[in-house]
Amino acid sequence: MNPRANIWASEIGGAMIDRYLKMTAVKPSNPFSARSLRKFEAGNLAEWIVGMVLKRAAIAYEAQRWSSFHYPGLLNVTGKADYLVEGKPDWEKSKAEVDALGLPEFFGRATDAIIDHFAKNHPNGLKKVVLEVKSCSGMMFDKYQTLGADPRHRCQIFHYLKADDLPEGHIVYFSKDDLRLLEIGVTNPSPVESLYKDDIEAISHYYTRGITPDKEKEVIFDEFAGRFSANFKVGYSTYLTMLYNYKDQAEFDATYKPQIARWNRTLGRILAGANMTDLNKQSIEEIKKDFPNFDETVENLKAKGVKIEENGGEE
Repeated sequence: MNPRANIWASEIGGAMIDRYLKMTAVKPSNPFSARSLRKFEAGNLAEWIVGMVLKRAAIAYEAQRWSSFHYPGLLNVTGKADYLVEGKPDWEKSKAEVDALGLPEFFGRATDAIIDHFAKNHPNGLKKVVLEVKSCSGMMFDKYQTLGADPRHRCQIFHYLKADDLPEGHIVYFSKDDLRLLEIGVTNPSPVESLYKDDIEAISHYYTRGITPDKEKEVIFDEFAGRFSANFKVGYSTYLTMLYNYKDQAEFDATYKPQIARWNRTLGRILAGANMTDLNKQSIEEIKKDFPNFDETVENLKAKGVKIEENGGEE
C-alpha cells in the first residue's frame, strides 16, 4: 500500500476511519478473502456482459473512462466510469452477433435479458449517459427496487457527471440470482451533490489535519431500510480485528444478531400499536441509551406507514 492524497469515487459514503487508514497506507488486519475476491470478479463479469451487448449493438461507447474533480481547498476525487454510451443501437444485430459467439447457456439468458431491458426502456436510442453496472443478490435487488439506489452508488455516479459536465447517468443493478435489471437515474445538477460534497469535506478535514476519524457504531438505525441493523461498514471492514477486536465478519454478526432481532421486534410492536411486554420495555431502555432520538424516529416511521413483521422482516 502507498499513501495517497486523493479519494476514489467508489469510496464515497464508506467508513471514514477505514478510508483514512487506507489513504495513510496502514496495512489491513483483515485483507479480502479468496471468496470476497471471487465476488468482485463475479461483479466484473456482469459488467463485461453488459459491455459486450453494447459493443455488439454497434452503439458508441467508452469503457473505464477516467475522470477527476476537486472543489477548491478539498481533496481531489478520481474514478473510472463503467460505460459512457450514446446512439441508437441495433438490438437485433446485437442479439444475432452474441448468439453467433456460441457462449454457454447462462450467458445467452443474461444477454437476452439485457437486450430486452434496453430495447424496452430506450426505444429511440440512448442519449449521452453514463452507465454504472452493479451486480447484486436477488434480495438486495428487491431492496433497491423498493427503496431506490444506494446513496453511495448515487454519489459515485454523480462524480462522473460532475467531473465531465454530463447531464445524466444510470445505475444499472444486475441481479445475479435471476438476471433482472433495474435502471435508476441520477442527473446533474442534482440534490445528490450535497451528499457528495459533504463527504469530500469530511474526509478532507481528517486527512489534511492528520486526525484519525472515530470508529463506526457497531449497531445502527438504517434510515434507508427503516430498521436496526449490524453496521455493514464494520462487518466488511478490512480493519475489523484491528479496530473492533472481532476475528471475522461471522463473529461480528453472531455477536449482535440476537439483540438486533429483539430491537426490531420491539419496534414492530410499537408501530403496530401493540401493548409492550416487560422484554419490550427493557429493549426500549437499551435502544434509547444508544439512540436518544428514538421517539422521533418512531413518529417518522409511523408517518411513512412503515410496518415491521414479527420475524423482524419489513413490509
